[in-house]
Amino acid sequence: MDIRRIFLENWPIKLASLVLAVTLWIYVTSKGKTEMSLTVPLELRNIPQDMVVVGDVPGTIEIRLQGQERALRDIAAGKKVLGTVDLGRCKEGENIIHLSPDDIRKPSGALVTHLNPFEIVVKLDRLARKSLQLKPVLTGRPATGYRIRSVSVNPLRVTLEGPASVIGSFTILQTLPVDVGGMRENTTVEPRIDFQGKPVKVLEQDIGITITLQKERP
Repeated sequence: MDIRRIFLENWPIKLASLVLAVTLWIYVTSKGKTEMSLTVPLELRNIPQDMVVVGDVPGTIEIRLQGQERALRDIAAGKKVLGTVDLGRCKEGENIIHLSPDDIRKPSGALVTHLNPFEIVVKLDRLARKSLQLKPVLTGRPATGYRIRSVSVNPLRVTLEGPASVIGSFTILQTLPVDVGGMRENTTVEPRIDFQGKPVKVLEQDIGITITLQKERP
């Protein structure tokens, strides 16, 4: 059998048939496909131990999905799509992370065709702790005939935790103002802490300020 003759004989007709078959396959497979744009949450995972993310990181990304109408209808009906960023190999300082369609968790049958942004910068800092004295701040005046005899804090010192570059700026920790206006009896309150807008927290759970009053002499 002459193989060359099989392929070359009437080759224009055979080439036209191949082109027609490919065109038909593309049409059939693409029929019913559509696109949709979404804003999806971006989740940071596997933050290295004893490290913390500092600075601004986008909480969402814009994506465009392509797929069969049925699959995209499921997404529009609330089926969750999520972007994830693995920080497991990141180091202290600034890390430039390139996003790809593989970072998008989506239903099967949907294809990610566009990402914005396609890269993000994540800054990591060492997680540090510092023991600080907690100073109560009071506002207002007790009821007429009473005065403040003493104010005690329990515990007197607390443990502040946060990025090392931020923790170093604290030398003392204060409460937000505690209103004693009109107070007539000894009171213990759980204060709110003034973190000065910094990304830090206090590790102790039970913190109390006890305000002890005394009647003024006539």
